[in-house]
This record gives sequence, C-alpha cells and structure tokens, in this order.
Amino acid sequence: MLEMAAASDRDPFGDLPDELLSRVLSFLPAEDALQTCVLETRWRDLWRRLTSLRFVFDGPTFPRYNRFKRLVKLLICLRGNSPLIRCEIDAYPDDEPENMFTNTRLLIDYALACEAEELIVRAADIQYDLPVFDVPLSLISQHLKTLHLEGVNLDHSALKFSGCLVLEDLRIQLCNIRACEISSMSLKCLCITNYCSLPDIVRLRICGPSLISLQLEDFEGLTPFLENMPLLETAHVNLEDGCHDHCRSNQGVCDNIVCGCHAYPVKEGVLLNGLSNAAKLDLIALPKMMGFEMVPRLWQIKDFVTQ
Repeated sequence: MLEMAAASDRDPFGDLPDELLSRVLSFLPAEDALQTCVLETRWRDLWRRLTSLRFVFDGPTFPRYNRFKRLVKLLICLRGNSPLIRCEIDAYPDDEPENMFTNTRLLIDYALACEAEELIVRAADIQYDLPVFDVPLSLISQHLKTLHLEGVNLDHSALKFSGCLVLEDLRIQLCNIRACEISSMSLKCLCITNYCSLPDIVRLRICGPSLISLQLEDFEGLTPFLENMPLLETAHVNLEDGCHDHCRSNQGVCDNIVCGCHAYPVKEGVLLNGLSNAAKLDLIALPKMMGFEMVPRLWQIKDFVTQ
C-alpha cells in the first residue's frame, strides 16, 4: 500500500479518520510526533491538537542537552496553548556544571498552563548517573487530577496540594520524600511504593480526609502518621525491613534516643486512627515490628498481621 501511495504521490493514511491518527500520534515520543508536521498541513493540524505529549526516551535514544532544549522550545512555540489531557516527562538536567533541569521545569509549567489533567514526571532512564530532580512547589493547577512522581526528590518541608483543587490520584514511587506532611482535601487515591525514602527523624503526616484508597509499602524510614480518613474503603500497608519502627538492639525499648523504639507519639496512634474506617484492610508487619511501646498501647496494633 505504501508503494502504491508513493507512486501516486498520495498520503497512505489519507483515508483514515482524524480521531484514529490522533490516537496513533499520542503514543509517539514528542520528537517523533513533531516530525509528522513536515508531511502536510493535515498532519500539522493534528499534531497541534494532540491532547497527550510524551517526553519519554529509552536510554540510547535520549537526546543530548542542546537537542532536548531545542525540542522543548520548538514544541512550545508551535503548539501554543492547545489543551492537554496527559503529559509524560523524563526529568533531564542541563549541562554541567549547572544541572538545574531548566527544560524539565519549563515542560512542567507548560503542561500545567495547558490545563493538563494527568502529569507524570520521572527520572530519565539513561545509562549514566544523573543528579536527582527536585520537584518544584509550583505544582498548582485547578485542572490536575492525576500526579505520578517517580525517581525524583520531594525535598520540601510540606507537600500541600491545596492549590490542586481536583487532584484525586497521587502516586509516588522510588522517591526521596523529606517532607513532614502530605495533605490534600480532594485526594481519593494515594500510593507510596517502590522503595521510597521517608523521614527517619520526624514522622511524615498524611492528611487526606477524602481518601478512598491507600497503598503504603516498600519504604525506608518511619511509618507515616495517618490522620482521620472517614471515607477510606481499601488500604494496603506493608511494613517490612525498611520500616524503622522497631528497636535496633531488639530490647523492646533501649537507651538509644534515636532508635526507632522511641519514635512514637505519646497520646495518639500512628496508623489505626486513619485506617479504622477501611472496609478492606491489609496491614502486614514483620514479627520484630513494634507498632508502639509495649503493653499500654497494645490496643493500637491489635489488627497487625505478622509474617
């Protein structure tokens, strides 16, 4: 068919509807999708109306900084403010010595300005070491519904999503979380998984009064403190070796004031205050895991399942 179309100087995809071609373009990396603009006017218009952009590259195909910089500027210039539904971004640093992630930040701001409903920001999958991207606090949007962060730093005192009024789904994977609080009034699904690093001095507090689903597992640090979640339906909390809520000397309560056995609130539970309303609850801990100090607070860990 392609040979026949070439012989007749006709677009081999000319008979396909715009909806189908737009769907195909949405699966292409941004650079490949942009190149279709040279085919003819129809393709240029289709590209500009794309509601999904993918700045995702496999290791060998990831462009060098200057090329990536040109791609970002060209795309923003040609596409304008056309609305977005979904945007995937591989965080890629500037050249040495700055490593400021200027273009990554520019893409995030552009996606939010285009009213993206779903934003995915992950560490670039390339074969040499990169500095870790610090996600900015400027993630403010009245349209963002889904936010997926992977392999990045969340190095802020608090992650308050009060500026994201319709945010419902927050997924954090393989991230360094240094915040003492994650809060959102609209959030319905929260997942913190895949070896996230949590604070080990000050306990992370999670405030999500609208949460329906919670997944917390494979983390390193202290177990987060869960505030009341009256709408919670399903929860999966898995406390394994990375959890610091146990006595490192296996004494139950030792004399080391920085040990995990001293890291509990005096008057309030850590988990069950938030999980008590869940209709389906998986709460798993290793036998050495100490939810709280000894007998006076034993009621607070009565629902633990040990392995």
